[in-house]
Amino acid sequence: MDPVTALSLASSILTFIDFANKIITGTSEVYQSVSGATAENAHIDIIVEDLNEITDDLSTSLPGRTNNEKALKDLASKCELVSGRLQALLDGLKVSGDHTTWKSLKAKIKSMRKENEILSMEKQLGDYRAQILTRLTLMLR
Repeated sequence: MDPVTALSLASSILTFIDFANKIITGTSEVYQSVSGATAENAHIDIIVEDLNEITDDLSTSLPGRTNNEKALKDLASKCELVSGRLQALLDGLKVSGDHTTWKSLKAKIKSMRKENEILSMEKQLGDYRAQILTRLTLMLR
């Protein structure tokens, strides 16, 4: 076997081992969790719930008379929309009912497949949060 082929084979084996390790540890994590989700997804869910409560208060308590208030209400409603979609996605990645190994494995694989979508929504929420903070700072001056 030539060196390039051997290196390619070794790289493929290491990639497979890393992937299998992620699945096994993730499956164990989901199986042992109370919430039926990975620790990362449970953390994201808590943050999104809190952000949703804050934006709900902003969108209902502001009269919307000034441009900043109108923009803040608009940002809050957009943030609520994205956070609702993210929470629905995270709820779909949880194990429902009893935590069997098979259900935990399926939940981990689904979570890995949706990782980019979750990261994208997290980034959107971070951008909305930054804009909300900017608007609140302008309003308090």
